[in-house]
Amino acid sequence: MILYHVATTYQLLHCIINKELFHKEQACYIIFPDFINEKYPLYKQMEGPFFEKLFVFNSNEFINDTKNNLINNMNELVGKYLNENNIDLQTFSEIIVGSPNGYFGNYLEENGVHFTFSEETSELISRSDSSFIDKILVFFGINQKIQMDENSTILLTQHFSNLGIMSFEDHKKIYQLVVDYFVPETRLVIKPHLDDLMFYEGLFPQATVLKKNFPTELIPFVFTEKPQTVMTITSTSITNLMGYFENCIKFSPDFEKYFNNTHQYYCAVKIISELIEDYQIYEMNSDKLLLENLLNISGNHFGKSIVSVNNLSQIPDKSIVIMDDFNHDPLPETKEIGNFLNSVNRDSIIIFINSNKEFLFYDYPNKELLERIVPVEILHNSTVDETDQYSTTFFVYSKRKDIRNMINEQTFEKTLNSSQEMIKVEAMSEEQLRIKILEGILEATEKRLEHYIKLESELREKLNSSTNVSPK
Repeated sequence: MILYHVATTYQLLHCIINKELFHKEQACYIIFPDFINEKYPLYKQMEGPFFEKLFVFNSNEFINDTKNNLINNMNELVGKYLNENNIDLQTFSEIIVGSPNGYFGNYLEENGVHFTFSEETSELISRSDSSFIDKILVFFGINQKIQMDENSTILLTQHFSNLGIMSFEDHKKIYQLVVDYFVPETRLVIKPHLDDLMFYEGLFPQATVLKKNFPTELIPFVFTEKPQTVMTITSTSITNLMGYFENCIKFSPDFEKYFNNTHQYYCAVKIISELIEDYQIYEMNSDKLLLENLLNISGNHFGKSIVSVNNLSQIPDKSIVIMDDFNHDPLPETKEIGNFLNSVNRDSIIIFINSNKEFLFYDYPNKELLERIVPVEILHNSTVDETDQYSTTFFVYSKRKDIRNMINEQTFEKTLNSSQEMIKVEAMSEEQLRIKILEGILEATEKRLEHYIKLESELREKLNSSTNVSPK
C-alpha cells in the first residue's frame, strides 16, 4: 500500500498523477487538510477513481506559538490522528509527502519513519494520457474545455494584498498597469491565484476571468485552442508552464516595488525605438526584465538582447546605456559617473531613469555635464478627474546636440484605459528645458545634503560611542 500526504492543491494534483503513473495497481490512501475539501466540495469523488481511501485532518489544531510547543504538540496530535483513524504507518510500502518540512513530514522525521518527497508535477503531467487528464479536469470543475482565441494572453495573478506584500490599492494598480502596457483587455484571460480576492471582473470587464479553483499547472489543458502567451508578475507556476506556451512574460522582484516607474521605462524605450536602430543596449542597476518586455512589445528587438554590466568600464563606444538607482549593487560614485560621461564616445547615449531620485549624473560643480543633459518630462493626467495631474522626469545624456534636439522634439502619448490615465511627452522650449534642469539640480542638491547630514550624524555617534568606552 501507498500513503500520500498533501498540504496544497498543487501537491494534491501531483499525487493524483503519481498514483496513476506509478502505483495504479496498488491500494493508495491519502491524507489532506480540511481546507482542501472546503475548496472542492466534491472531494469524496476522489475515492475510487483516484484513491482507495481518503483521510481529512483539522489543520487548525497545528497552530502553535513556539517551535518547542509545535514539535511536542505535533507529535501528540499526529500520533492521535493516526491512531483514531487506524492508520498504521508500518503497513505502507512507501509514504510520499508533499511538504517534508510540514507537520506530517516533521512527525515522520522525528519518529524515524522513512518517506519520499514528491517530484515536480510538470514533469509527470506531460507523461499522462489525455483521457486521464480529462478525468482530473472534471474533478477540478472543468467539465468542458474553454474556448478562447489563440492570440489571447493568460495572466496568472498573485494575492499580494492577502500576503501583506502591498496594499489593496497597489494590488489593484499593479495589474491595471500590466494590462495597460502588455496585453489588450479584449485578449486577456485571468487565472486568479486560489487565495486572490481581487475583483478582476470589475477591473477588466472585457477580459475573461477563470473562476474555477483548479491548479495552475492544468492551464495548458483547459482550452480548446491553447493561447500563445502566459504572463505573470511573480507566480512561481509559470516555471512549470514555459514549455507549453509560445511566449512567457514575467517580471523581476523589483517590479513589485517600482511598478509605478513603468511609465519612465516605457517612454525611454519608446524614444530608443523611434530614433536609434544600430546601437547595442546596456543596462546597469535597472529592471532588465521590464526593459526587455517593453522592447518586445515595441516590435523593435534591435537584433540583440540587453547586456547587463556592473562596471562602467565594460561599456564600449557607440552604446545606449540605461542606468537606474535600484541599489542592486553598490552604485558608482557620482564622481565616477561624471568621469565616465566625460570620456564616453560622442555617439553614446546614457539614459538615467532616476527611480529613487539619486540623480547619479549630478556631479557638482561640473556644469558642463548638465549642458549635455536632456530632461524628458512625462505628464500624467487622469481621464476621470481633470484635477488629478502630476509629472515624472527621466534624463538623457548625449554629447551630440542633434541627438539632444531629436530627443527633446519627441512628442507622443499613451492612454492607459484600465488605469484611467493618459501619459504624454511633449517638446519643451529652451526656457522650459532650463527650468527643468534647475529643478533637477535643486532636488539633487537636497538629496546630497541629506546624505552628508546622515553621514555626519553617523560619524558623530561613532565618535561619541568610542569616547564613552572606559579604558580597561
